[in-house]
Parts: sequence; C-alpha cells; structure tokens
Amino acid sequence: MRTTVFVMLLFVVLLVSSAITVPAKRLETAGITCSTDTPKIPELIQQINESMLFAYHQGLMKFGPRYTGSLSCGLAAQYLYDAFQDMGLPVEFHEWKYGGFTSKDVVATLYGTDLNSTAQYILCGHFDTVAAGPGADDDGSGTAAVLAIAHVLSQYRFDHTIRFITFSGEEVGTYGSFTYAREASLRGDNIVAVLNMDMIGYADTEEGGRILRFFPPLRSHWIADYATTVGEKYKDIVNMSIETFPSYRGADDQAFVDYGYDGVWIAHQDGYPWGHSANDTADHLNWSYYTKATKLMLAITAEMAQKPIDVQVVLHRPLEGYIYFFAHPLLRTSFGREWFNGLRGLTIIIGGKTMASAEVFSKEPIRYVIFCVDGEFMVWDSQPSYEWRVQGWFYPLIGRHTVEVYAYTASGKVASDEMDIFIMSLSTTFKKS
Repeated sequence: MRTTVFVMLLFVVLLVSSAITVPAKRLETAGITCSTDTPKIPELIQQINESMLFAYHQGLMKFGPRYTGSLSCGLAAQYLYDAFQDMGLPVEFHEWKYGGFTSKDVVATLYGTDLNSTAQYILCGHFDTVAAGPGADDDGSGTAAVLAIAHVLSQYRFDHTIRFITFSGEEVGTYGSFTYAREASLRGDNIVAVLNMDMIGYADTEEGGRILRFFPPLRSHWIADYATTVGEKYKDIVNMSIETFPSYRGADDQAFVDYGYDGVWIAHQDGYPWGHSANDTADHLNWSYYTKATKLMLAITAEMAQKPIDVQVVLHRPLEGYIYFFAHPLLRTSFGREWFNGLRGLTIIIGGKTMASAEVFSKEPIRYVIFCVDGEFMVWDSQPSYEWRVQGWFYPLIGRHTVEVYAYTASGKVASDEMDIFIMSLSTTFKKS
C-alpha cells in the first residue's frame, strides 16, 4: 500500500511540475574578456564576402526542400560534408534516430592548440526545412554562414576547439541537436558556448540592417554581453550591433541548454514574411545585411576561441537526463519531445544518497567551492574532490529544484554551473529536534 501511494504521489508531482520552467544546468565562465591585440581578426572579417556566401548558399539551395529524412536532406548532408572536407577539416556524420525520424548532422572540427584546454565552442545552423519550402532564410542563411566562417577560420589556429555543426531535424522537433547534446553530455564534452545562427539573412529597414538579435536564457546572458563587446570593437568594420532579447525554446541551442550548456539563438531583427513557405527563396534575402551578419559572427567566434578561461566549474554528477534510485543511475529519461515543457535533460532522483560532484579548472588557487539549491547555501568545501550529498538542510527536497555550484579563486574570480532536478527524498543534513 505504501509503495502504491508513493508511486501515485511521484506521478502527480511530476505532472504538476512539468508546467514549471526551471533553468537547466549552467556553465558560466569567468575571465573571458575581449582581446586587445588581435591584428588578424580584422583581416579575417574582410575575407567574408557576398560571393563566398552566395556560392555556399546556392550549393545548398539546389537540393530544394530538405525535409528531415527525405532524399534531398540526405544529399544536402553529403554536400555539407564534402564542403567541410574540402577545407581540410576533420568531418563526420552524427547519425541519429528519434521521434520516427532517421537522419544525420554534419560535424566539422577545428582543434584548439592549447593542450591544457578541453573547451569547445559550437557554431551551428540547421540545413533541414519544412516540406513546403526551400528554406533560403530558415535556415539556409545560417548553414551557409557556418560554411563561410569555417572556410576562413580553418586557415588559422585558435587556443580552443571550434566545432562547426549543421543540424537536421530542427523543423520536426530539434531532434538532431537534441540527440547530439544528449550524447555530448554523457561523454562529458566541455562545451562552453553554442552560437546557433537561425535566420540571419534578411533586413528591410535601416534600423534592422544594423542589428543582429541574440536570444539567450538568463543563464547564458554572458554570451550576448560578450558579443555586444565584440560588436562594439569591430563596429567601424562591420557597422552592426547586438540586441539582446529573452530566450526562445524552439531553436537548436535549447537542446544544449537543456543538457547543461550555455547557448543562444541568433537571428535578424526584421520580420520575414516568407518563412515556412515555398517563397522562402534566395531572391528575398538581403545579401548586404547577410554578409555583415556573417562577418560579425566570425569575429565573435574567433574572439571566443582564442581567449583564456581563468576559471571554470563543471557539475559532472548526477548525470543529466537520468533517473537515479538513491545513489544509482538506473536509466536515461526520454523527454525529447517535451522541449517546450522544460523536461529534456531533467535528472530525476528518488531517495537519498545521490552525490553531486564538481570539477574546477583554474589557473590560480581555489579558495572554496559552494553547493546551493535554488540559490540557497547548502555546503562548501576548500579541497578537491568537490562533492555533496543532494539533500535538504532542515527540510526534505521534494519536487523540482536547481542544484548550483560556485567556484571562487584566490583573486576573487567566480564561475558557476547548475543542473535542474526532480527529487523525492526525505534525507536532510540536520534533524529537527
């Protein structure tokens, strides 16, 4: 009887809390500042031109509508693979199956030169379309920009690794990025930021022609802030500014956010009347604006990839998107279709004894590491390994919560990470008298 009641209670609380939006695990870095002596980046910016973009864009458009799982989508993937390979970049297909679809993403890698850095930056777009249209703006613009930026940056080397990824499955549920992010989380990939360009090829006003919009969740606002700084630095060359708006869950960056990484959707300001239709064609793009937007994204990517990261903290356990029974991860959750409900990547904990563990990367001594729940202090530690049993202080943790960890260096720099959990546990640190 008690078992039946507990299972029914767990189901009810899960159902109720599924409507609550809670930020996912956070990876915040300290010490990433815009470079002051980068004579090469203006030269890199100038290598992006309309002819290059047009060539890559036309190469993609020749396949027509590229609905996920279709022959044309597969042929487009091969075109992207060959384009990356021609640049001399290591490239591979990321094959996936989900939601009744079978397809593949294309992943090219420019490895970093800093052997002490595991950091990765992802620049991405999606090459699939709705069934009705060729997707010149949505998202042929983002995909061709990935190719153009990769073409330029592949000729140079940066401290940190850059992955250039073109996803399929976006229009049917962001399944390509979801499966990739889920696997990256399980591998322990150290993805610092995801820059997702989706519809960056249109402007029809003077104001819109000077603005590129970033849509970060609150935990990823640092990306938009950093991009704003880069935009100001190169404004004399590109003449564009960053405008920051609230996050949108339906883009490919959200899959990474759900699995504990920072990401942002990037798009043009002005409304595009031909989206998701047969009229989403190349003649409707504003090629001057599109070229400027691509130049700015190259500058942002290059600046990020060459700057040192002074301190970083990563929550390794519990695993994202797993069900734990006490200290044991039993199975992986499958909420891939629930991206708008905030369930992808949710870690479910039943019972006490589940441990949270964090790893700190720092160029200077760490003073202490603090674990919190929903912004409330739980425990601190000054020596690795940094671990904490996930439990309440005086009262049990029941329902949906956010586990946070903060790392403080001797000079006062701070980095943080976080994870969303659903927990049913009566365990507490202190017992009420």
